[in-house]
Amino acid sequence: MIDPTKVDFNMLPKKFCDGALGAFNKEAIMFSVASGNNLDNYATTPKIAKSIAMFFTQQIENYEKQFGVIDMSVPEIQSPFQSADFKAGDMKNGEDKK
Repeated sequence: MIDPTKVDFNMLPKKFCDGALGAFNKEAIMFSVASGNNLDNYATTPKIAKSIAMFFTQQIENYEKQFGVIDMSVPEIQSPFQSADFKAGDMKNGEDKK
């Protein structure tokens, strides 16, 4: 096992995580961590999964104590595709009218 007191996080390669998904059954909890179009997939026992969840909970609590509560409201991002950009009749059954 890795000694956590000897890990230099500044020296480790990193991926930016932009999402996660998962599933479970009686024996295991499976999850995938997304980074762009890549998924890193993991499976673990429920006990280890709970210890990971507890670790993240503590990290988030410490983060919010130092930097403030994380805003989890859904951002209002305007789609680059607006209905006003299309003329009526430009598309029919999903095909361009040319």
